[in-house]
Amino acid sequence: MILPSDTKISLLRKLDFLAEQDEKVFAYLSEIVEIKNVPAGDCIFTIGDPGGAVYVIAEGCVQIHDEDHIFIELDKKRSFGEYALIDTDTRSASAKAKVDSVLLQCTQANLKEVELKFNIKIIDTVLIPLQNIRKRMMVKDQLEEELTRQKVMIERQRKELERLNATKDKFFSIIAHDLKNPFASLIGASDFLVNSSSELSKEQLHNFHEIINQSARRGYKLLENLLEWARMQTGNIKFKPKEVDLWNLVNEVVNLLTGSAEHKEICLSAEIDENLKAFVDENMIDTVLRNLVSNAIKFTPRGGVIKVSSQVLDQFIEITVADNGIGITPENISKLFKIDEKVSKNGTENESGTGLGLILCKEFVERHGGEMRVESELGKGSKFIFTIAV
Repeated sequence: MILPSDTKISLLRKLDFLAEQDEKVFAYLSEIVEIKNVPAGDCIFTIGDPGGAVYVIAEGCVQIHDEDHIFIELDKKRSFGEYALIDTDTRSASAKAKVDSVLLQCTQANLKEVELKFNIKIIDTVLIPLQNIRKRMMVKDQLEEELTRQKVMIERQRKELERLNATKDKFFSIIAHDLKNPFASLIGASDFLVNSSSELSKEQLHNFHEIINQSARRGYKLLENLLEWARMQTGNIKFKPKEVDLWNLVNEVVNLLTGSAEHKEICLSAEIDENLKAFVDENMIDTVLRNLVSNAIKFTPRGGVIKVSSQVLDQFIEITVADNGIGITPENISKLFKIDEKVSKNGTENESGTGLGLILCKEFVERHGGEMRVESELGKGSKFIFTIAV
C-alpha cells in the first residue's frame, strides 16, 4: 500500500519524541521511512527481539501481548515499540496484526540520517532521556506492583493468624469449660455414691449410675472429637481412601445409635441404595455420619423422626441426615462451621455439646473434595447434606 506524504507526516506527528521538530524534518523523514503491510495473524516482533524501530498504525489493528495474555489492542494512528527504539534495547512484549494492517516503520537509522541532514539531536537530547524516564516509570510500576503483592500477602497472613488464634482460643475454651463439665458430674455423682450409697434406694442408685454413664460418654465423645480435630489441624491424620460399601457403613452407624434414638422414642432409619459404593476414607466418613446422626438425635424431641438417605448426582453422591427437630435460625446456620463462633446449645433433653463435631465433619468432607450444607426451618427440622465423589 502506498501512503501519500501528508498521511505519513500526520502519522509521524503521533510520535511524541518528534513533537518539537520543524515541518522540513517531518517532510524528509516521511520520504525515508518504510511502509510495512502485515497480514492478519503475522508477528511484527516477539519478546527478546532486538529493538531499533518504532511503528505507527496507518490501517488495521495490532495486539501487544506476551505468550498467553493480550495487554492492549491498538488501532489506527496509534504507535508502539517506542520503548525499544534504541537498538541496544530488546523487546519486552510481542506484537502481531489482529487484522490485515499497514504500518509506518521509523528506525533508529532513519533518525540518525535526519540528525545528520539537519544537524539536530533527537536521539541524545530527546529520545534517550525520554526512554530513561519511561524506564524509571516502569521500575516504579514494578515496585508498586510488588508492594501491592506484599500487602496482599501480609493481609492473607494476618487473616491466617487470626484464624489460628481463634482456633487456639476455641481449643482452650473447650478444655477449660466443656471438658470440665462431664468430669464435674462424674466426680459429684461418684462422691455422693461413696459417701451415701447405703442410704439410697435402687431407683436412686440407678439414676446416679445413669448420670455417671452419660457423663463418661459425653467426656469420651468430646475427647474423641478433640483428638481428631487436633490431629486434623496438625496434619497428622492420614487420608486413606478405598472403595467402601456405603450401605453397610450407614447402617452400621444407624445400628450403633439406635439405642440412643429409642431412649428418646425417636424413629431412626436409613434409605441407602444397597449397591452404593464410593472411594472414601472409611474412618472419616464414619465420623461424619456418627456426628450428624448424634446431633439429629440430640435436637429432635421425643416421638420424632430421623432419616439418613442418599442419591447420586452426576459425579457425586449426596447423603442427607434429615430430622423433624427444633431447627436452626438462619443466623446460627452461618456460624455452624466457624471455629471462632460459639453456637453450641443443649439438646431437647438438655444434652450438651461444643459444636466441634460439625467443624470436624466439614473438614473431613472437604478433604474428599465434597461440600457440606444445611437446610433448616426453626421449629420444623433440619437437613445436613454432604457430598462425596462417586
